[in-house]
Amino acid sequence: MMEDQVLLPRRRGRPASPAAEGGEVQSLDRAIVLLRVLSEADGMSLSDVARRADLPASTVHRLLATLQKRQLVSHDQENGLWTVGLGLFRIGAAYLRIRKLPEIGRPVVRRLLHETEETVNLSMFDGSELVVVAQAEGHAPVRAFFRLGARLPLHASAAGKCILAVASPAFRGACLASIRYEAFTVRTHRSERELMDDVEQVVGRGFALDDEEHTLGMRAVAAPIFNEWGEPIGAVSISAPAVRMSDDRVQRLGRRVIAAAEEMTRLYSGGSETRLSGLDLRD
Repeated sequence: MMEDQVLLPRRRGRPASPAAEGGEVQSLDRAIVLLRVLSEADGMSLSDVARRADLPASTVHRLLATLQKRQLVSHDQENGLWTVGLGLFRIGAAYLRIRKLPEIGRPVVRRLLHETEETVNLSMFDGSELVVVAQAEGHAPVRAFFRLGARLPLHASAAGKCILAVASPAFRGACLASIRYEAFTVRTHRSERELMDDVEQVVGRGFALDDEEHTLGMRAVAAPIFNEWGEPIGAVSISAPAVRMSDDRVQRLGRRVIAAAEEMTRLYSGGSETRLSGLDLRD
């Protein structure tokens, strides 16, 4: 007589591999590695790809052949080189349609507030003006404040001056032509010559400084954020009362704001060049 058996319900699908149970699929991970390797060159041989990816050439060939079928990579029969494909561009273009700097930069802004305990503003260009689009406000009794949607004067804000420092000659000229040089304080620049003398210092320093030019008793530092074509689209800034912004602290916060701008540039466009040094403003 047969003993009673307990029949367990059968699971649908293939058994999970150890890699899958850990949340990773090895072949997919390797394919992503290959795409990153190819994105760093204008064309690579199979052996070069395999060496850079640290994978067997046979494995690399199978993965590339699969990616080629989906147009994610391309193979030139004449020279034997592999490159990223048109399909990958289509996927990247989808990201360009939906990306929004305020959402992308929000975690960076919050972290910068936590690190500095001062108000952090993210601004973007709207026509020829900068508009505050995100903010993390400090909690000190006395603190800097710009309301969301506020428009920052190019000649009297750290954000505006860092944009002028990295703008192309044509764009800079258009921006300068739109400035009315409103005198917000006794420190506000009153002419294009005064403003550009300051902007030249921005280039040498690596970040822009608002030295009580918009509001007496308030200082700010800022660095620019770039799109994929190397054009400035906005800026991140740290503002605080002048009593908490000694020259030494300005330098420290300046380095932090440069790092934040570089991170936002990477997140927004994949680039990282936000340094101001080496620019020629005489064009």
